[in-house]
Amino acid sequence: MKSPQRTTVVVVLVATLIALPFLFLYHQPSVSQVLCDISTRIAFNISDTEQTTRSVPVPEQEISPHEANLNISEANSSDIEGLEPMLAGAATADKTVIITTLNQAWAAKGAMIDVFLESFHKGENTEFLLNHLVIVALDQKSFERCQELHRHCFMLKTEGVDFSGRKGYMTEDFLKMMWRRMVLLRTILEMGYNFVFTDADILWFRNPFDHFANNTDFQISSDKYRGNPGSFNNLPNCGYQYVQSNNRTIAMYRHWCKGGEDNPTVDEQTLFKRMLRHKEFSTYKVRIQFLETDKFSGFCQRSRNMTKVVTMHANCCTGMDNKVKDLRWAWKDWDFSRSHASVNSSRDKLWHVPAACRHSIWPSPPPRQTKNKVEVP
Repeated sequence: MKSPQRTTVVVVLVATLIALPFLFLYHQPSVSQVLCDISTRIAFNISDTEQTTRSVPVPEQEISPHEANLNISEANSSDIEGLEPMLAGAATADKTVIITTLNQAWAAKGAMIDVFLESFHKGENTEFLLNHLVIVALDQKSFERCQELHRHCFMLKTEGVDFSGRKGYMTEDFLKMMWRRMVLLRTILEMGYNFVFTDADILWFRNPFDHFANNTDFQISSDKYRGNPGSFNNLPNCGYQYVQSNNRTIAMYRHWCKGGEDNPTVDEQTLFKRMLRHKEFSTYKVRIQFLETDKFSGFCQRSRNMTKVVTMHANCCTGMDNKVKDLRWAWKDWDFSRSHASVNSSRDKLWHVPAACRHSIWPSPPPRQTKNKVEVP
């Protein structure tokens, strides 16, 4: 005789088998529901156990400054005390400022700052732009010299760092100076100001605001321009940037500065190239364009048309004396072209530069030895 427990189990199993067809008849999921469930699991790699706790990701929205907070160390408030009133006094109606940085070496009389400011005074429709230029001094001597020359001078204090002397390319102090500058630019964006950042080794021939692209968040000059302003195959130069302050660019600069904290032995330009190559800024949906070298020129790739050229950068050059010498030559070339309308100014050969700078990067080859004499190349 079967036990009562075994009989109960058999009865339950039989009743379940009889009820199942009716359950599927009235509660069967539709084909579309089944397919949707399968495709969702495949697309987002959701297991059966995860499905009840995970939801389908929503489309990415514009990133706010709070969402883009990368937990980087904030600039010391005492370092930037007085910056916002300075920016407000220099800004245009649409809150745009022109920014350059200066240390003691470049502030000396007859040195870089004098050449830089002279170009504003003598360029075409550029002198009024000095009203919107803020010179950020990195040491006390450069601040004092700035005050002798210009209206808007801001002293950026950095505890424990001496930025006064000439800084060799890629030395420790050079890298600290570059990243301190990047944090400053990020702070300016966070304050709601657009900016044109310009190295002081750049001549301003014409008003650049007539030549910037519209509806673009971030525009940057090129060491090598390859014909397409939107191509990441262009070689960027961080010494000249035009940036609109918005959530996208703030997030981008925070990410960029965080990269500098993580890679202190890498300069900001090298890191920027790497981030472009790896498409790290795509998350922030920043509209990036490269400035063509026919207008925003440099010693790396000179403009072929002096009637169009807007700026000239002493890039592909080391040594302040070399830069000053060749920038003065560049000014003479452009000024001659402007004052002699009959000269065909569209030809590259009119530039005499870079003469001193060329050998600062690529030294002259040694004389060739022959049996009886030394040949001068």
